[in-house]
Amino acid sequence: MSDVSILGIARTGMQTGLDGMKKNAISIASKEAMQAQSSPVNDLVEMKMNQYQVLASGKVVETVDEILGSLLNEKA
Repeated sequence: MSDVSILGIARTGMQTGLDGMKKNAISIASKEAMQAQSSPVNDLVEMKMNQYQVLASGKVVETVDEILGSLLNEKA
């Protein structure tokens, strides 16, 4: 697997997490949610899960950066 595809996967993971957080935020802030008797707990939990997805994808990018840096140092 090349570094480009790994970075693409990490980017997709970040985008998916951010899109999910946006959806959760809209759901929590919507007028219907404020008027309903239901609790926004599910959206808050999903938002936290989406946050962890973004953070995990960021760690993938950091790891790829470290590996490529090490490989370049070995070649030099």
